Amino acid sequence: YARNLVAFESMPASTSDLTPPKHKCILIGGLSDGLLPTPYVKSLEASCHNLGWSLVQPIMSSSYLGFGNGDLGRDTDEISQLLTYLSCHRSGEMYALVGHSTGCQNSIHFLKHGPPDLVSKTKVVALQAPVSDRESPMVETPDQWKANIITAKTMAQAGKADEMMPRSCFWAPITAQRFLDLQDIGGRDDFFSNDFSDEQMVERLGHVGKLAGLRLLVASSGADEYV
Repeated sequence: YARNLVAFESMPASTSDLTPPKHKCILIGGLSDGLLPTPYVKSLEASCHNLGWSLVQPIMSSSYLGFGNGDLGRDTDEISQLLTYLSCHRSGEMYALVGHSTGCQNSIHFLKHGPPDLVSKTKVVALQAPVSDRESPMVETPDQWKANIITAKTMAQAGKADEMMPRSCFWAPITAQRFLDLQDIGGRDDFFSNDFSDEQMVERLGHVGKLAGLRLLVASSGADEYV
């Protein structure tokens, strides 16, 4: 759908490449996810097909381990390119975004910063396991979390925000800026933390309720590793 970016679209058996569905569900995984990001992909695909929708799984620059040197802005740009391609070449007229884990941040960010014409075509958003990336390390390893935040801020202040953090700081290659986005209080990915005030939540999520015709589902996980 763009240079070096691919997506996989599965369609109901009753359709073909000559007549692809006009309604498309976009599945956006979380950190380190790519194709088939969740155990429920097949169930989601079957439900989409039963409704006459196709399921689209994009591989973005942030997929797999690419998230460590990107940001939500780049993701929104690539989601916008995907929807533009689907609209122009795959008969796309209406979209649903299903965000899993950190993919929920992508969905929320796109609704605020995506092109208005594409946002208006997005009629359904599902947030499955919306998480705070910072709350777990703050509680489980607070001393290490504080030390890592200091390291990242020191690097950023020294003009090294786009350089990689030491290997001991994170389980995947990650820049200082991306680390702060995910794990600093009020970072650019910090949408769902429990310690935010109502005013702070409105600042981060209030735009969603202002979108006419948008249907939103928040699905918190239970007996798995997601919150």
